[in-house]
Amino acid sequence: MATTLSTNAFISLNDIINNFIISYTGPGKLIPDSKRTEVIFHARRCLQEFAYETLKSKFTVDVGNLPLSYALPADFVSIISIIVDGDVYKQVAANPGQEEFVIDYSTKTISFDPGSTGDPNFVLTYLSNSLTTDESAAIPKLAEEALYACMVYAILANREKTDPNLLQRLLIEKIDKLERSKSRLIFTNFSE
Repeated sequence: MATTLSTNAFISLNDIINNFIISYTGPGKLIPDSKRTEVIFHARRCLQEFAYETLKSKFTVDVGNLPLSYALPADFVSIISIIVDGDVYKQVAANPGQEEFVIDYSTKTISFDPGSTGDPNFVLTYLSNSLTTDESAAIPKLAEEALYACMVYAILANREKTDPNLLQRLLIEKIDKLERSKSRLIFTNFSE
């Protein structure tokens, strides 16, 4: 299973859920009564809503011994880095013979040079399209506020007797934060 690579640029879905519960739920807060399972459901749902287009998530897979060919995960979008025995490779060849490994996007596989000696350890870090139920997903912090706004709106929209004016304001806030996140993430290079 993929695990989160913790950096200053990303936050895990589990941390977002915990932060949301602390900040938005409880007596005297916007959502006075909410169960953790409800928050988890809406966090995952909002993550799926933002998936691929906005909230590209980052995962790290420790494959172990370097294979000759490795099938990329189903949620793979692009590679951030490949680490082989501690050496980080950020650039991957598009054509065979240029590097030690080649990505075939049509078959979603990475092929490695059979000339490698020994059994080097292989670690892959990649951007995901976030279509996951795994709480280890890492979301760019630039999109964190948009995810919170989506969760607040989704939870309150599914409750009876929520003030329609409040829902309208929350919907506008959600859309605004989503658009700001998109514009901030467009020019972000996560490979550095």
